[in-house]
Parts: sequence; structure tokens; C-alpha cells
Amino acid sequence: MGISKLDYVGETFRNWHSGMLSFIGQRITGAAITFYLVMHIYSLASVLRGGTDATANEAAFRAMMGSYDTPLFRAAEWLLLIAIVFHAFNGIRIVLADWLALTKLQRGMFYVVVAVTILVSAGAVPFFFLWR
Repeated sequence: MGISKLDYVGETFRNWHSGMLSFIGQRITGAAITFYLVMHIYSLASVLRGGTDATANEAAFRAMMGSYDTPLFRAAEWLLLIAIVFHAFNGIRIVLADWLALTKLQRGMFYVVVAVTILVSAGAVPFFFLWR
């Protein structure tokens, strides 16, 4: 197997179609969700930073959670929602295409995934930005 067959970056830039966009989106959203999970566990561990004193643990936790109540973190939470919705529905699309032999419908199903992601993320705007 030659090096030219392993040119994933070049292949990606030559083939901008729905399958490639789906592939890239699934990998990026998966990495983003994993990063969020690590950071979420780190922030929840702030409860233990106060030692055995329950009052200090509660104060540390409230301080950490208070620092997240900013417009920047609200936008990050909204982007996380978009990543989760896209990743979930695109994963369902992949399973349907593989298990039910719907490969001829993949392009249309990808556009349905994108439309559902846009609708859910647009519908969630009031929850993240207007009603807090």
C-alpha cells in the first residue's frame, strides 16, 4: 500500500459531497462531545476540592457553577446541543443505511439530518438565550 492511498486530507478536499460532509461532521462532533464530557467531569469534581468539609464543598461547587452563567458559556452549551443532535441523528442515518440497505437514500437522509439539526437548534434559542 503506497503513501498516496493514505492521503485522507487530499481525498477530503477533492470529494465535497454529502457523504464526506457527514463523515467529517460525525468525527468533529464526536470529538467535541468527548471533550465536553472530560470538562464536565472536571467541573463536577470541584465538589471534592473542599476536602471533607461539606460547606467548603458546596461553596466550591457554587463558585464553579456561577462562573458558567455567562453568555459565552450559554453559546457553548447551544453549540454542544447542535453537536449532540447532529451526531445522534447522523448516527441513526448511518445505522439505517447499513442495516436496512438504504445506501441509495443516503444523500436525502443526510439532508433530513441537517434540516432536523437546524430546526432543533433554532427552536432551542429561546431556552439558551432569551429565557435566562
